[in-house]
Amino acid sequence: MKRNKKANFSVIRRILSLALRHKGCFFPGMILVIGGTALSLLAPVLTGKAIDYALFGATDFAMIARYCVIIAACVAASGVAVWTGNILLSRLAFLTVRDVRAELFGKLLSVPLSVIERHSRGDLMTRMTTFGENLSDGLYQGIMQLSAGIVTLIMTIVCMYVMNWAVATLVVLLTPVSAFVSAAIAKRNRVTFARQSENMEKMSGLAEEQLSGTRILRAYGRVSASEKDFAEINSELFKSGLSSQFAGALVNPVSRIVNNIIYAIVAVVGGLFIVGTMHGGWATNIAAPLTLGGLSAFLAYANQFAKPFNDVTSVTAELQTAASAARRIFEITDAADEDKGGSLAVEHPVSGIEFDDVSFSYSDKPFMEHITFAAAQGEKIALVGTTGSGKTTIINLIMRFYDITGGRLVFDGRDIESYPREGVRRSFGMVLQDTWLFSGTVRENIAYGKPDATEEEIRLAARAARLDNFIGTLERGYDTVISGDGEELSEGQKQLIAIARVFLTSPEMLILDEATASVDAMTERTVQSAFADLLGGKTSFIVAHRLSTIRDSDLIVVMDKGHIIESGTHESLVAAGGFYTRMLKAAE
Repeated sequence: MKRNKKANFSVIRRILSLALRHKGCFFPGMILVIGGTALSLLAPVLTGKAIDYALFGATDFAMIARYCVIIAACVAASGVAVWTGNILLSRLAFLTVRDVRAELFGKLLSVPLSVIERHSRGDLMTRMTTFGENLSDGLYQGIMQLSAGIVTLIMTIVCMYVMNWAVATLVVLLTPVSAFVSAAIAKRNRVTFARQSENMEKMSGLAEEQLSGTRILRAYGRVSASEKDFAEINSELFKSGLSSQFAGALVNPVSRIVNNIIYAIVAVVGGLFIVGTMHGGWATNIAAPLTLGGLSAFLAYANQFAKPFNDVTSVTAELQTAASAARRIFEITDAADEDKGGSLAVEHPVSGIEFDDVSFSYSDKPFMEHITFAAAQGEKIALVGTTGSGKTTIINLIMRFYDITGGRLVFDGRDIESYPREGVRRSFGMVLQDTWLFSGTVRENIAYGKPDATEEEIRLAARAARLDNFIGTLERGYDTVISGDGEELSEGQKQLIAIARVFLTSPEMLILDEATASVDAMTERTVQSAFADLLGGKTSFIVAHRLSTIRDSDLIVVMDKGHIIESGTHESLVAAGGFYTRMLKAAE
């Protein structure tokens, strides 16, 4: 428990350090809220003075009017100051969350892929959106209420002791009872807030996953099962959310009951002191006189003094929600960045790539071992094998999305670690089976790898990818806007846009991972013809299930369960009559 408290405090302190980046909002906002709260706390004592001038048959209307003007001025100035301070603190919260989101997004682009792959897209989106809102609300409410609460406590104590030290002591001794009640309930609420955040994360992840695969879900008749899974998580979220809100809502009425009891006690004791003040009675003798106006002020201050304690739970709840949200965000932002690699500049053309007894492990579990083959400049290397044999992992190692755990991966005669990751990646063009498009025009999607491309270059790339005829059928041609997931396009059309990107950048080396898997047979023949021109003289790595597309490869690497079991040309592998030959026969 102590460790959790320490962790919560550490997170909140970190949130405040982020907020302090915006001093222009933080300090003026704090000063205005504190000053406005202080002005509002002068009203009870001024009202008490006005009441005293209206009693005992000696009404002084001039003094009453003067106090009324002063009270009105204090209330108006307090309202303006607190309102302005709230605006600044609200701006502070949004600016801080803006910075956190920017840092989170930047971190997602810079961490190793293994960090991303540990989380669902829904989980990451929840951290970016919902948790960001929770952080904003907690930061705003926490700073505003805590600053107002502190000044309320200090000023009410000072004012009460100036008026009557005895009754003030009674209030100070009794009021913390409310705080103890609030703290006891809030203590039990921490776990439920954390559970609520976890369930929100699970629900977002499931919704993202199921909605993105809605076609498959319906095709396999899994709608009812999906609804059941969602209902279970939604039910857990309901329970944890209700539990959190119930505990939070319980404090206020309980605290109010305690405060009303304290209020009644102060009223009775204060009345006794008024009686004891008359005609120089016992209250005067102990230097604790009290007037009716003073009692009015005391009762107001008793309520004001209790207010920060009443707000403890709401502030605590907001801060706990903010801390829980921030902790989820910091889990990502604190992850180590992907190292930039070496400093040696990549020189072109690259002489070749060599795997020298390479091994690779996911965590501590070995996946690939003893991978040895070489691709000289301009050679076409095909990677074939069963699903999960390691073909795509080879590509990820070449692109340095993953790092080898043993052996040597040689790039242009040197260890690949000698070069910057970005320099290595820019040497390649990639066309993958799973295409990625973003919301924008067809032109912008084609020019993604070369934003400064001319119109003629974009059209030539589309023509080379056999895409121009399709674009000509669109109502706005290259200016047609497509959605991020390209739902209005067929898989083949999306694939052709990805292929056109590669034609436009014309990289030195190519990686084609099932590049024509979603293209129909007729389109595949035309695209393969275009690829023949594109591949000419370029080092290329091709992952293919359609073995007919890689017969002319300089080297075919056959993989199974993370090992190379055969390698050679098409002719030599067929002559060997091994695994590759069996794959050919199975494909017939």
